[in-house]
Amino acid sequence: MIDTSIIAFQNGFAYIRKHPQLLLTIGLIVLIPLAFMFSGQQFLNAARLNQETLERERIGMLHDVVSLLSTNFAFDSSRIETEFKVLGEQNQDLVALRLIKDDGDGLRIIAALESETEDAVSETALYQTANIQPGTSIITPLARGGSRYWQGVRRIESDLGEYYLFTETSLAHIDAIFAERIREAYYWLFGILSIVILLVVRHVRLIDYAYLYRETKRANEMKDLFTNMIAHELRAPLTAMRGYASMIVEKTDASSEIQLSATRIEQSASRLSLIVTDLLDVARIQSGKLSMRSERVNITNVIISVVDALHIVANEKHITIKTETNASPTYIQADEKRLYQAFTNLVSNAIKYTKAGSITVSLEERSDRIEVRVKDTGVGMSAEHQKQLFAPFFRIENTETEGTVGTGLGMWITKQLVELMKGSIAVESIKGVGTHVVVTLPKS
Repeated sequence: MIDTSIIAFQNGFAYIRKHPQLLLTIGLIVLIPLAFMFSGQQFLNAARLNQETLERERIGMLHDVVSLLSTNFAFDSSRIETEFKVLGEQNQDLVALRLIKDDGDGLRIIAALESETEDAVSETALYQTANIQPGTSIITPLARGGSRYWQGVRRIESDLGEYYLFTETSLAHIDAIFAERIREAYYWLFGILSIVILLVVRHVRLIDYAYLYRETKRANEMKDLFTNMIAHELRAPLTAMRGYASMIVEKTDASSEIQLSATRIEQSASRLSLIVTDLLDVARIQSGKLSMRSERVNITNVIISVVDALHIVANEKHITIKTETNASPTYIQADEKRLYQAFTNLVSNAIKYTKAGSITVSLEERSDRIEVRVKDTGVGMSAEHQKQLFAPFFRIENTETEGTVGTGLGMWITKQLVELMKGSIAVESIKGVGTHVVVTLPKS
């Protein structure tokens, strides 16, 4: 158990070291609720203080009114009690309201808001305090039965004798309001804390995503570096193999069996060289390092050059290959080398998947674009395969394509090259009838 706890702690510490932003996030989880609670408590204390000040002033004003009424009514108990009932209805927090006379022998209640009161007043300490400041309300707090009250006493000086005004005000209503506000504040705090936690969870995920992105980017860079290094290292021996194989084929004194083996070696080395070239192009395209030139190119000459270069390969399969282009030059802005590569891939692919028939490369000039079609009478493809044709490493595998070799990168590379030259590529095909690959490029 101890070893597991230590390992978990070490893993957590290592994770935080990799993600120092988490320390700030954890700090926010703690500080935001504390700051909210502190500011809320300060606001609550200020509000409570203001409310108590207002309540004291209200009690003082009540004492002023009752003192004036008592004097005007010449301390008539019946009239004063009538007014007490009115004041009690208007002030629901008023628990007790009494007018007390000092007879010399003691204090006696002559008028009261309450229906049941004793005639004499047993506690005289509060009234003695009122004697110190005649005409001023002496207000003191009192706790009883879990509730808070304020008791107020004022000495009333009159020619008719010495009188005291006693009030007791309940703070239950105010305390209930504050308790409700505190509950609401805690609800808000819980809501804010929930939002903060959700944001923290999202932030942690983003941190993980950012970390994984950096690691993935680093891995991709290492992969591209490895691919470039391997491809460059493979090119030299492949070139040597092809050269030695060609020398053996050209030797007149070599036997036919040796010449056939050398020819196969040269063909295999050529295919491997094409794979290496494709891998290099994929790495450059994915890393954004593929160099593209923008120059004025005669696309008619490019198409004728591609067809002339692949004419022998087509003849070996007894396939007729031809072009349908304008007699006059047609110019576009493109990279001539990459344009030649793209059309070579398309025509080579058409030859590869055409067992018999013809291949036609046509060029049509529109008002604002050039449209090149590579049409073949090959095996064709289904609608599902057409959707995946330009995906990397995709190859159609069925009985009709059995024995056809390839990496599945040619069409993907071609699509990337065409789009880098501001063009588009699409396919139209019917299974068993043939395929049209349409390349659209903007005019110069």
